[in-house]
Amino acid sequence: MKRYTKPIHVPEVVRHRRVDASLALINVVFLLLLFLLVAGTLKPPLPEGFAWAETTSDTGSSNIQGSLVLTRTGDIWFEGRRLDEQELSAFLHKSAALSDRLAVQVDRHARMEAVAAFADRLRAGRFRHLTLVTIEADRR
Repeated sequence: MKRYTKPIHVPEVVRHRRVDASLALINVVFLLLLFLLVAGTLKPPLPEGFAWAETTSDTGSSNIQGSLVLTRTGDIWFEGRRLDEQELSAFLHKSAALSDRLAVQVDRHARMEAVAAFADRLRAGRFRHLTLVTIEADRR
């Protein structure tokens, strides 16, 4: 009688590798970098040469998310681009349907006539609460 034999291969026991703590640190740094890149692109850029108007009052607060920008030349910007008259009218009509509040970031060198004319236009169009977004002046 003939015998048939097969070799049996017993696998080597592989020890588990130690958990490397630097991998978690790399993941955290990568996620932080990703967060900073996304957060930096969320705020639309202001027009070139924009200088914030200053105030001496430290009361009040506003959210600049979705606010308009009034430049020194009297132009109105929204989300990093200049609005023409038709786009501005459409924006104001849509915003007035959602809320009676509007925030406007004002350039320091904007003429007061332009600010007053824009405020009158907003008042005529169902906006009851207008917030002029400024920064607090240095008190020296």
